[in-house]
Amino acid sequence: MIDIREVFWPFTWKKYVILSVVAALAVGVAISDRYFRWIKKSMEITRSNMLPVLIIVLGLEPIMITVILLVARVPPLHPPVAPPDEKPAPDMQVDVEKFVTILEPAPSYSTALVIPCHNSNHDATRKVLKSAFAHFRPQDIFVVDNGRTRYPTSPKFRHFVRGEHPDINYIWSPIGSKNAAQLVGAMAAKNYDWIMTVDDDVSIPSTFRPPIDKMDEVTKGCAFPLKAVDANGDVPLCLVAWQDCEYKMSGLTKLAESSICGVLYPHGAGWFCERETLIDLISNYHSIDFIAEDVNTGLSMQKMKKRIAFDATCVLETEVPTTVLGPGLNWWNQRYRSWEMGRHGRLIAFADRMLFSLNGQMTPCGIFTQKFIHLYSIATIIVDWVRIPVFVTMGGDVNFWRLGLPLMLLATIPILAFKYINARHRPDLQPRFWAATTYPLYKQLYSLVSIFGAIRAVVFYIGGHKKPKTIKRMIKDKDPNAVWLDPRFESNPAYLADESEALIAASKGTNYDNKAPTSVYIPPGSPGLI
Repeated sequence: MIDIREVFWPFTWKKYVILSVVAALAVGVAISDRYFRWIKKSMEITRSNMLPVLIIVLGLEPIMITVILLVARVPPLHPPVAPPDEKPAPDMQVDVEKFVTILEPAPSYSTALVIPCHNSNHDATRKVLKSAFAHFRPQDIFVVDNGRTRYPTSPKFRHFVRGEHPDINYIWSPIGSKNAAQLVGAMAAKNYDWIMTVDDDVSIPSTFRPPIDKMDEVTKGCAFPLKAVDANGDVPLCLVAWQDCEYKMSGLTKLAESSICGVLYPHGAGWFCERETLIDLISNYHSIDFIAEDVNTGLSMQKMKKRIAFDATCVLETEVPTTVLGPGLNWWNQRYRSWEMGRHGRLIAFADRMLFSLNGQMTPCGIFTQKFIHLYSIATIIVDWVRIPVFVTMGGDVNFWRLGLPLMLLATIPILAFKYINARHRPDLQPRFWAATTYPLYKQLYSLVSIFGAIRAVVFYIGGHKKPKTIKRMIKDKDPNAVWLDPRFESNPAYLADESEALIAASKGTNYDNKAPTSVYIPPGSPGLI
C-alpha cells in the first residue's frame, strides 16, 4: 500500500535536498506554532466557518458539473441507416442491357491503429483485436510491444499476435514507454495519414469511424468518452460502476470543452491524431513519462497551439481495477502511485499554461474558458491539501457530518440530471443509477487517495522520480534504442524481434529464415519515414 523505503532509497542529492526542505518546513511550522499558537487559532476559525469550508471541500466538483451541464450538448447516437426494403413488382420485367451496377467507393484506409503493449494479457488483447477487425484491416494494425530490454524477453506474445492474424504488424520497442511505442508505431505506419491509438485493454465499439471530418488546420486530434468495465465487459457495483461514473463525468467535461476551446486533455486509454502531429508531439514536446502521460499529451498539444475535438458517438471500453487493495493492479496503486501523484506533480505546468500562454486560443470565449479550466485544475490540487487540516480538525465533530452528509446527497443531483435529462437519449453515456446515488462515498475514498498522492508527489515524485530520456535527447545522442533511426527500420520495423528469434533459433541449433516475417506488412513502394 505505502512503501516508506522509496522515500529514502535509492540515494540521490535531489531527493535529499527536497526531503531537507520538507523537514525544514515542518520544523518551521512547529517552532512558529510554539510561539504564536496559530494552528489552534486556525482550527477555531475553520470550525466557526464550517459550512463554507465544507462547500469548498465537498461541493467544488458538483458545482463545476452543474456549470458544465448548462454548456454541454449531448449529440444523439444515430443508428446506421440501412437502405429501405423494396418489394418487387409482380409483373416487372428486367432489361439486362439497361441494368446499371452502382459501385460503392473503395475505402481509403488512411487510418492506422497503433496498440502499445507491455506484459499484455492475451485474453484482453484478443478482445481488443477482435473489436478492431470490424474497422481495420489486419495490415492496418500495429502492435508495438515494448520494454526496457534490447529484445523481447519471450517470443510468446509475438506468436500470439501471429495466431490472431498473420498480417498484423508486430514491432518491438526497447525504450520502455507507452508514448515512445506510439511514436514507433506512427513511424512504421508511413503510408497512413491518421493514427488511432488505444491501450491493450480498450475495445473499439461498432459506432467507431475515423473522425477525419472534425479535423482542420488547427484541430489535429480527437478524444473519446470512456466506459469502465471489468474483465468480462460488465459494470458491476460498486468500484467498477463508480469508476464508470467518474469516466462519464470526465467525458461530459471534455464534451463542453470541445464546443468552446477544444479538449484540454484526451483520455490516455485511446485517442485519434494526425500522424505528422503525433510524431511532432512525441518527438519534440512530450516527456514520454508514463506518470500523467495523458495530461502531458494535452499540455504538449497546447504548446503546439493545436486543438483536440471530441467524438461523443464513440464510447471506448476500458478495463479498470476491480479491487481497492487486491492483487495485481488494484485501484489504490493506480491512483496513489500514478494518477494522483502525477496530477499534483503538474501543478506548475497548469499554472504556466494559465498565466503565460494563450495556447492557440483566438477568441475571448475560448481564452476565458481555457483559463478557467486550468484554474479549476489548480483549485482541485489546492483543495486536496486543504482536506488534510479539515479532516484532522473537524473529523471528530458531529456537526461536521451533520452538514457534510446533506451536501454529499446534494452532490448526486448534477449526476442524476445528466443521466435523466442531458443524456436521456444516450444510454451508452449514462452511469448506473446506484453508482450515481452512492458516488459521494467513492469521492470520500478518493479524498483519501488524493491526500496520499499529494504527499507522495512532494516526498517522492519531485525529488525521487527518475524521468526517462526524451525523444529529442535520444535523437541528439543517436541512442540505439531509437529504433526508427536504424536503416533496417525502413524496410522491416520488426527487425529487433527478428534478431531475437534468430538468436533463439541459433541457441537451439535450428535454422532461421532471416526474411521479413508474415506478421510485418511492408507495402510496395513505401515512401520515406516522414
